[in-house]
Amino acid sequence: MIEKILDEYEEYRTTSETERKRRIAEVYEKFPQIEELDKEIFKLGSENVQNIIRNPENSDKINSDFKKKLKELEDKKYKILKENNIPKDYDKKKYRCELCKDTGYTDDGKKCKCLKQRLINEAYSKSNLGDILAVQNFDTFSFKYYSKEKTDGISPYDNMQAIYKRAKSFCENFDSDEKSLIFYGSTGLGKTFLSSCIAKDLIDSGKTVIYSRAARFFGIYEDYKFGRAENKNLIDGIYGCDLLIIDDLGTEAKNSINLSFLFDVLSERTANGKKMIINTNFDLGELAKNYSQRFTSRIFEFFIPCKFTGSDIRLQKMTNGE
Repeated sequence: MIEKILDEYEEYRTTSETERKRRIAEVYEKFPQIEELDKEIFKLGSENVQNIIRNPENSDKINSDFKKKLKELEDKKYKILKENNIPKDYDKKKYRCELCKDTGYTDDGKKCKCLKQRLINEAYSKSNLGDILAVQNFDTFSFKYYSKEKTDGISPYDNMQAIYKRAKSFCENFDSDEKSLIFYGSTGLGKTFLSSCIAKDLIDSGKTVIYSRAARFFGIYEDYKFGRAENKNLIDGIYGCDLLIIDDLGTEAKNSINLSFLFDVLSERTANGKKMIINTNFDLGELAKNYSQRFTSRIFEFFIPCKFTGSDIRLQKMTNGE
């Protein structure tokens, strides 16, 4: 799988170089004086190297003269570019990922975040995460399904406004905030939708994200543990991705293997400062009853609880014929 992705990266680099040459050719055609200036700059650089080789004892003065002449030529060039609204970097390659220059690897030889996310997405292609994020994001989030009538001192609308702000803050301060999030409340109140909003925002900013329904999450581990599937990229991602989202916690089969895996993931990620979002229909009391004390104590210590209130949005849409 990684070979296929790296072949695509090579295509990105080839396309980037082709586009760079096309932009240069267009600029040269419209403004021949820029081409002449580039030739002078190239010639000046070559002459400077030769002069230093011939007179190494005068290298400081030679370099000083070179820099002065180079600045004069570049100033002339940039003036023409500015007057004609041409970006100064028109002759530079445009990479999809500036961090790794579309190689998939950073300067220290480690996998770039963009490659890690591609591997996760490929391994998890059946989730249709891309399709979900296309329709569930901050731009499409709506407050119209939350009542403004107050119950218990606050309306579902005002409560959702506060949770929404918390979600936006979670994204904006992702690298500095220490706490993860747990969204809880009855079904159909927008927990999954808001989690998708966060996932898209962070993926767009270059973070690696794994989003999984609870049953699928534990199924990945069981398949890997018992050799039914090679999901190592996903297992590595579950522990190491920037954000792990577990949706519908509580709907999975309860057994010692699942509970042990869940606690191990939670412990490892909190110990390494890795964020999570957990969605559940359980309230916090039910969560404590259904999971171990060690697990729930970690939740209370490392997660900010966000209680969703209101009426089932899916039922509202059905009633309104949406």
